[in-house]
Amino acid sequence: MKVELAIKEYLRDIEIRKYTPKTIRSYTVNLGVLLSFLETQGITETEELTPLVMKEFALFMSKRGRKGTYINSLLKVAKSFITYCYNEGYGGFNTRYKFAWVKEEKPIIRAFKPKDVKMMLGDCVGADFLPIRDRAILTMLFETGIRCYELCCIQNEDIHDDFIIIKGKNHKQRVVPITPILSKAMIKYNVVKDNQFPFKKNEYYFVSFHGNQLTNSAVEHIIKRHGEGVEGKVSPHVCRHFFAQ
Repeated sequence: MKVELAIKEYLRDIEIRKYTPKTIRSYTVNLGVLLSFLETQGITETEELTPLVMKEFALFMSKRGRKGTYINSLLKVAKSFITYCYNEGYGGFNTRYKFAWVKEEKPIIRAFKPKDVKMMLGDCVGADFLPIRDRAILTMLFETGIRCYELCCIQNEDIHDDFIIIKGKNHKQRVVPITPILSKAMIKYNVVKDNQFPFKKNEYYFVSFHGNQLTNSAVEHIIKRHGEGVEGKVSPHVCRHFFAQ
């Protein structure tokens, strides 16, 4: 079977299996990188996918200066795709026993200090919609440790008096408490949100200036904007590590 056709079928399969839109986009990009490499090697059929080909792919990316964590993220998607091909009888190989990873660099997670948290919250100045919303977003990330994507997916029906239902990965749900500090920030946000959009209702709790669901990139921009004075790089990937020791 043609690799390109198998990739299209695989992407449709994970869509049917209810993978998140973000994950599907990531898989599409990563498989595009793999497909480009295979084309340079003259490999067009899934029957030609072998452990040696995947080792050559990893070596190729390494020679291009890619970090181990990035290469392994590509290999993770490639492994899932090859497993799909193998199970469907399209070729490939049993990745359970024959699949090599590359060595990863140890990630350094820079935790925010209390003074950093205070500075970022203090940067949300004003009584208008945006600063109050940003403060509520940062407070929720600080107080609950949820992921940015989970924050974007919170719906109004998920908000209860003293807890929030969080929809996590693999459709798993968990409950996080609403602390007094978070409750105060949410009350202020609820008021300005109702005033900002008296006639426009959105099922999602946190919304943009135009009343639409927030995206990961929007939250990342909020974090970076209010964290410009924090030492080190501010990234949404460290939101769940704000209070790590």
